[in-house]
Amino acid sequence: MEPISGQAIYVVLLRELKRFWRAKPRLIASIAQSFFFLLILGFGIGGLFGGALGGSYLTYIAPGIIAMSLLFASVFSGVSVIFDRQFGFFKEMLVAPVSRTSIISGKIFGGALTASIQGFLILVISTLLGAYVIDFRFALGVFGAVGVMLLITAGFVGLGVAIGSALTDFHAFQLITTFVMWPLFMLSGVFFPIETAPLPLQIVMLGDPLFYGVELLRFCLVGTITPILGPFGLFIALGVIVGFTLAMIAVGTVLFARAEA
Repeated sequence: MEPISGQAIYVVLLRELKRFWRAKPRLIASIAQSFFFLLILGFGIGGLFGGALGGSYLTYIAPGIIAMSLLFASVFSGVSVIFDRQFGFFKEMLVAPVSRTSIISGKIFGGALTASIQGFLILVISTLLGAYVIDFRFALGVFGAVGVMLLITAGFVGLGVAIGSALTDFHAFQLITTFVMWPLFMLSGVFFPIETAPLPLQIVMLGDPLFYGVELLRFCLVGTITPILGPFGLFIALGVIVGFTLAMIAVGTVLFARAEA
């Protein structure tokens, strides 16, 4: 069994970054979609709900919109496994004298970094739109938010790689990931606080890992977290995200190692 190669991880990570930089239309479309959500929901529908939330609705939903961009960018990065298999590059990677763990580590780190860049751009846009008050606390919170973004994206990149490793058809990947992503997004507490939902829906939302990611982002950027998690809500949310990320990286690594060219 080959040892983990730092050089192999770097090369695969660099390839993911170059692919991201060359896919400018995809980046622009992703940012435009998030910008649309911020404008329409934050300024349009937000007029109906802002008072009920005790503040700006744009401030409330902005962390969720950032999480949405992280989710979609992360999971869809797994489609590169299918493309590599179809164009023969996957086979070239597998015959290289490096461990598959090194290859998958580079793909996960690269996917997490590129998705986090998109999330950070949405953070900048939402700040320019007035979602946050720029002060010293917010500046410190941004550093925490970047760390949370990397955690969220690493987990969902692992999920995307796991799905991509198990499939060979691009259209099947699209259908399955869409079926997975939209419920995760809609149940993550982006549009309404979990406390206002009926009990059955609260239970379902608490089973959504993205819900905890949104709460962590909201804590970093706004300084609030849902009281339903109790006095240790911050640590519970962080523990769930770390556990989910480690589990998805492990699953993605195992399925990628078993994949055939």
